Amino acid sequence: MSDTKHDSRVQGEGDYQSARRYRRDVEEFVARSDIEELARDAAPASEAEHREMIEAEREGRARAKGRKPGNSPSER
Repeated sequence: MSDTKHDSRVQGEGDYQSARRYRRDVEEFVARSDIEELARDAAPASEAEHREMIEAEREGRARAKGRKPGNSPSER
């Protein structure tokens, strides 16, 4: 058996300290920011930009599911 000291904090997906820090930072951001203004600023400026945003989201979702962009699920 190893004599190394084990750290009792849970790390990785169960990193509670990081989760608390993230939650605190998000709450502070929301409290200090004008969320409605940020949403208006992020909105597409044209129909073409709107289509580009929709396509980028579709490609990102496809990658998250392990598919190449442009391929339907049946083409995997």
